Amino acid sequence: MATDYQKITLDGLWTNNPALVQLLGLCPLLAVTGTVVNALGLGIASILVLIGSNLTISMFRHFVPDSVRLPVFVMVIASFVTCIELLMQAFTYELYTILGIFIP
Repeated sequence: MATDYQKITLDGLWTNNPALVQLLGLCPLLAVTGTVVNALGLGIASILVLIGSNLTISMFRHFVPDSVRLPVFVMVIASFVTCIELLMQAFTYELYTILGIFIP
């Protein structure tokens, strides 16, 4: 009986812990955001991609068949990421070079 509680505790703290997984996923972003300017640039770029892709997907989701819905949504999001990346490269090149691989 004690091993069952041990397994449940270990699973809850380490194996099946969504907060830990999300925190580990943010580690590369924490490494690049050493200054407020970098954090704001990355945050604004993320917000613009999220808003643009969500608006576009919500407008066209009823017209896209279920069989190709996921690839179409991925292409929409990738298009917005590319647009934001090119805009940052054109207008804020220094920030673009600092953020490097984290934008694409």
